[in-house]
Amino acid sequence: MRIALINDRLNAGGAEKMLVYIANLLHKNGIDVQVIILLDKAALDHQIHPNIPVHYLNRTSRFSCKAFFGLKKLLQQVDIVHVHSRYNLRYYMVAKYFVNIAKPKIFFHEHVPSYSIDAFTKFLFSKVDAYVAVQNDMRKWAVTNKMVTNQHAFYLANTVDAPKNPIQYKNNQYKILMVGNYRPQKNHLFAVSLLAKLPNQYTIDIYGMIDDEVYYNNLQNHIHTLGLTSRVALVQGISNLYEQMGNYSFALHTSIAETGPLVLVEYLYAGLPFITYNTGDVVTIIKKQLPNFIVHSFNEAEWLKAIEQLQQKMPEHNFNNVMSEIVQENFSEANYFIQLLHIYNKIMLSK
Repeated sequence: MRIALINDRLNAGGAEKMLVYIANLLHKNGIDVQVIILLDKAALDHQIHPNIPVHYLNRTSRFSCKAFFGLKKLLQQVDIVHVHSRYNLRYYMVAKYFVNIAKPKIFFHEHVPSYSIDAFTKFLFSKVDAYVAVQNDMRKWAVTNKMVTNQHAFYLANTVDAPKNPIQYKNNQYKILMVGNYRPQKNHLFAVSLLAKLPNQYTIDIYGMIDDEVYYNNLQNHIHTLGLTSRVALVQGISNLYEQMGNYSFALHTSIAETGPLVLVEYLYAGLPFITYNTGDVVTIIKKQLPNFIVHSFNEAEWLKAIEQLQQKMPEHNFNNVMSEIVQENFSEANYFIQLLHIYNKIMLSK
């Protein structure tokens, strides 16, 4: 079985991290895999195993004939093309019909929790061999709205690599971690407003890349207006979060809407307690065992109460054991590979 993973560029985002994870996992398990990047190099390229072929098309426009034919040439011996995200699916399908890329079966990996879809993309969904959502509600939505049939729709929850070494935590009771690229959905403004209501000894470091320049500037202004410049740090350019986690007591995740998200799985692997808004499939999985980690509204009083209760329970409650059990039952590497291989085999057998 020969697999080609496709994305436009490997920036530091959830879909991109999953491509890197899958490429390395397939290679580790002896699967013939290559990565095709439609544009050029970016932040996560160096994380791909050096023995995995990575091809850069350096596409100059969406209708670059050179890129179309370059893509066709690379896919001549490929069995399955694994495309991440809708905009890359649109590009691939245009190229497929423009230069007649006939052979590979199409695995479409849906990452964004968006129920808004244009007619062209809806048509493309019906042409894929597997629609694979990282959130089960998205899989149900695609089937219910007859964009894909049930036998071609799959759910594959995101996961991440385990830390290479155990996290060594320091005694930083009031230091908070937050991770999320700078765009409105991640709701950093709420987290900063929340910090203003906490005692002065609390600080927060926010790690992310700038996806929205206007939003990032608004966030900086918000921090300045609240007089929190000494208590909030905006950090960019960090690709290995595990190396940073030992500096923190707990994490906040205030994102408005998520599918996974990956960072919560990283916290579980690291044994770092967190408080998150009730969104995404990771939250659905942990609800029964870690209900106090979840807040159900954006009422500041509810978040402040959750933080207070978490701080009180941490000295006496061994969250690490519970978090480790959740990881092994739901997010292990072995489990992910079994599910992924099952989908690939189903694709190969489909007509």
